[in-house]
Amino acid sequence: MKLAEALMDRKAIKNKMEELKKRIYQNAQIQEGDIPIENPLTLIEELKCEVDKFEKLIIRINDTNNTVKLENGMTLMEAIVKKDMLNYLYMMYKNLADKATPTNERYSQREIKNIPNVNITEIRKKADDIAKEYRMLDSKIQEANWRVDLI
Repeated sequence: MKLAEALMDRKAIKNKMEELKKRIYQNAQIQEGDIPIENPLTLIEELKCEVDKFEKLIIRINDTNNTVKLENGMTLMEAIVKKDMLNYLYMMYKNLADKATPTNERYSQREIKNIPNVNITEIRKKADDIAKEYRMLDSKIQEANWRVDLI
């Protein structure tokens, strides 16, 4: 099984777990004299099986991410963390530029005028550079996900 397939399975199992949990809660109470649509205890057993599958799959995914190296020498785990931090910085720069951009909220010339305290063009350029680095790293991660077999 390729790592990418395992990641898709992880998502499917997680969705099934959430659906089972929802069904358990929906059947936690019934009106006196009614028959439950589904037995919560049966659903709990099914959920436990899914949790066990999820746990085992996550361990294998993490082992793979900690073992496999990209061509730049980073493990997949390091690349994923780097990608997340690039996204964090991108959002910060993007939001900073948005917050610094002046708006025309003054009703008259007598009101206090707010001006940017940073160079918006430079900030947006930095955000664009980070976004590009993010996309390139994400592409390498995705490539590895389809190339690498799950440990």
